Parts: sequence; structure tokens; C-alpha cells
Amino acid sequence: MNIVVAGKNGPKIIHLNRRRAIREKCLNCSGWDHKELTHCSHTDCKLHPFRTGNGVQNSADRIKAIRHYCLFCMNGQVGEVSKCPSIHCPLYIYRKGGVDKVTIGNNRKKNLFRNFSQSNDADQRKVYAGLRA
Repeated sequence: MNIVVAGKNGPKIIHLNRRRAIREKCLNCSGWDHKELTHCSHTDCKLHPFRTGNGVQNSADRIKAIRHYCLFCMNGQVGEVSKCPSIHCPLYIYRKGGVDKVTIGNNRKKNLFRNFSQSNDADQRKVYAGLRA
């Protein structure tokens, strides 16, 4: 599924699955430094075992890790996870445990349109135009 996420040089469109979403989130946290990602010192983070995207990984554990991270991000408030305003977070569509297709179809396109159409940056408008096509 192609999703717009925050990238090093602004929003980018990537094909996203849970494994790739965790890797993108960890890259975001490390400032897009691949060495920092490999040698991450945040061992208490629920995403830490999945950060590289390599090796044998249990998909159920990955889902739980995403859910726990989203709860951590929302200060443990379960009700706030569904109201998350971070639409460019790679974990956004997986925050409820499954793929939130309703949110993708409704809110995300409206918010993307509002964010990119008001932008003066030509590159951001091109990304949005590619998403609409």
C-alpha cells in the first residue's frame, strides 16, 4: 500500500507494510542515520527488536510492538491512539492493531490535500499530485 510518510527531505511516498513501517519510524527517530539505527541504544523501546527489518520476526509480536509504541507516544491513553494527529507517521495506519482503511480513505486524503495544497514548496505539490493520480 503506497503511503505518504515523513522523510529526511520532506514527505515521500513509499510502499508500506508493518516491517517497513517500523524501520521507517526507527530511521525517523535516529535522524535517518543508518549506523545509528543499527547500533540503537534505546533497548527499552518496543520497536527495538524489529528496527532493522532483518531476520525471523513474528508478525503478532510486530503488531503488539506497534500498538505498545503508539500507546507510549500517547502517554498511555488508549482513547488518544485513535485520535492520533500524526498522519505522516509510518505507524499511523497500524496504530489500532490492523490496517485502518477507513482513516486512509477519509481523513488522510483531506489532511494531505490541506497540507500540500497550502504549501509553497513545488516538490511537496508534486508528491501530492502523484498520490492523487
